[in-house]
Amino acid sequence: MQHRLKSWALWTAMGALISFCLKEFFSLDLDETVDGLLNVLLPVLAGFGIVNNPTNSSGL
Repeated sequence: MQHRLKSWALWTAMGALISFCLKEFFSLDLDETVDGLLNVLLPVLAGFGIVNNPTNSSGL
């Protein structure tokens, strides 16, 4: 379990998920271009953290 908590992919995914939820639930007013980019990038990063296996030597 300790090895999994040291995974950069886990913390990147957690940060992306938290950022996405805050952006959506609090309706942050962002530029349309930035908002569109975040709508694509943050769920992809969160999904990457879900499918990543930190115990595998290749990282995926």
